[in-house]
Parts: sequence; C-alpha cells; structure tokens
Amino acid sequence: MRRESSWLLLTFALALAGCRRSDDKALAAHLPSVKVLALAPRTIQPRIAVAGVLAPLPGRDVKVGALVAGRVDRVLVAEGDPVRAGQALAHVEAEPLQQHLVEAEAATVSADAALENARTRFARTEKLSQDGIAAKQEVDDARAALVAAESAVKQAKASGGIATVQLDRATLRAPIAGVVAAILVPAGQPVDGSGTPVIEIADARALDLRAAVAAGRIGDVAVGQEAELDVDGVGAVAGAVEAIAPLVDPATNTVVVRVRIDNRAGRLRGGLFARGAILGAPRRGLAVPRGALLPGDGGAASQVAILDGRNRVTHRAVALGTEAGDEIEIRAGLAPGDRVIVAGGYALPDGAEVEVAK
Repeated sequence: MRRESSWLLLTFALALAGCRRSDDKALAAHLPSVKVLALAPRTIQPRIAVAGVLAPLPGRDVKVGALVAGRVDRVLVAEGDPVRAGQALAHVEAEPLQQHLVEAEAATVSADAALENARTRFARTEKLSQDGIAAKQEVDDARAALVAAESAVKQAKASGGIATVQLDRATLRAPIAGVVAAILVPAGQPVDGSGTPVIEIADARALDLRAAVAAGRIGDVAVGQEAELDVDGVGAVAGAVEAIAPLVDPATNTVVVRVRIDNRAGRLRGGLFARGAILGAPRRGLAVPRGALLPGDGGAASQVAILDGRNRVTHRAVALGTEAGDEIEIRAGLAPGDRVIVAGGYALPDGAEVEVAK
C-alpha cells in the first residue's frame, strides 16, 4: 500500500509540473512581440525638405515685346534655337515707319535751307542797320526769323530721330543670350505696339528652385549649404542654397529659399518639378525612426515606448529635434542605452510585458 501511494504521489507531482511548464509556454506565446532599438550617439545630418518648380534666374527669362504697331511679317527663329544678345528675332512690317523717316529727313533738309536763308537775311539786315539804311525793327524781325528757323531745324531733327528709333524698333532683338523658349505671336499676326510679347528668351544655364521652408526650420538653413534634389524625368541633381528671403510669410509661416542648380550641361528644363532636401551641418546626437513616435497629449507625436530590464513597457515624453531622412533627432527625454520600441508598440499600456523579437 505504501509503495502504491508513493507511486501515485510521484505521478501527480510530475503531471502538475508538466501543467505549469505548459502554462508558462502558453503565457509566453501570448506576449506581444516588439522590435527594439538600443540608442547610441551617432552622426546626424539634418535634412530640410524642399519642393518646387525649376525656373531661370531673375531677369534671365525675358518676353520680347513689340513697341510699334503693325503686322509681324517675319519670325527669324524657332523654339529651341540658341541666340546671342542683340540678335534679330522677328520683324514688324516697316513700310509706314520708313515713310515717316523719309518725311522727317525731307523736313530736316527744308528746315536747314530755311535756316541758311534766315542767317543770310539777318546778316544783311544787320549790316544795313549799321549803315543807317535799315530800321532797328527790321533787324529785330530778321533775328526772330533766324530763331524760328533754328527751332524748326531742331524739331525736324527730333522728328527724324523718333522716326529712326521707331524704324529700329520694328526689328525685335534678343536682350540676353539664351534659347528661344516660345514663339508667342506667329508671322502674319498684328501687334498693337503696347509691348505685346512676341518671343520668349530664357537663359537656362543655371536654374533656381524656390521652396517654402517652415519658419521653425529656417535656423538650420544657411547660404552655401548643399542640397540633394530629385527632378522629374531627370533624376538626382545637386544644388546649393543661393539666397534666403528676409521675411516670413505670415499667411503660411514659411520663408522662401532659393536653391541654385548648375545646368550648363543642359539636362534640365525650366518648369520641371523637383523635390529633395537641404543638407544641414552634421552633429552628434540620438535619433529614432519616425515609426517609433507615439501620440502624446493633444495627439501630437511626442512620446516613445521604452523597455525596462524586465521587458516591461514605459512611455516617455521626448523633445524632437531636426529631421534626418526617415529618422528624427531626440533632443531630450532619452539617454544612450535606452531600449526604444520601434515596431509593435502602439496601444501598449505602461507595465505591459512584451517579448523582444530577435
């Protein structure tokens, strides 16, 4: 009997131990699995996101307009043609302007002849007055006629100058060297002389990306900083910060930054969309992936979940710094060695026990 009782007790103890091991395995199998990052100081390079449309530099995209009325009778270039400064681009019908110049030149010849006659008459009248033959009034009249003749000559020459300028304006010339971007008025179409754009010239050897940067990030931007851009249809290109606007736009709380891109190779076109980042000065610090950030008070991503030595969850408020690609700098709230949950930590309460994925 005693021997049988001993065997029964031993069998029960073994069964109980097996149940406990099974329960422990079942409990471990139901623990949430998370991925963890052990923080360590490293080099962080801030990246300030920018996006916008490429455009020629200020003053390097010019629409050449017609300053005389008439009909465009000749267009001497086509889209894509390179042009030099002063090169003829188009011509407005000039026959009426040519007639005005002929009339002005004829009026100048007539005025010169009248002036010469007035000078001769004045000299003769003045001599007769000195000899006592002509009256003083005759001298005064001759002098007035001379002054009027001189004025007529000046007026005729001014008219001739205006006619010459107008005739010269009939030929539209490139004010800058560049490439013909567009023919805005084809041959045969009329222009009213009010500066109607006829041809667009662009110098695209350098292009600017005008991007709006949040005012809170503008302190990380300085003239000369490098930029990495991805241009639609072209790919990766390099640039550098050329200028920063001195004022913040109160409507958007942003500051306009101009990123200059060298395009002497001609790969880029004005109007292409580009996106990328301005690269800030590298510095040492702590950073976590964006996926590690959790909503804090007010709903903003301002806390992370960390693990203690027993793999239990604790939430920690953090102060965020600059963006660095897919990561973000942590300026306060964490220390080297902290184990931050980077995946699987959403909705876990404080004190929850988890399993760390290998």
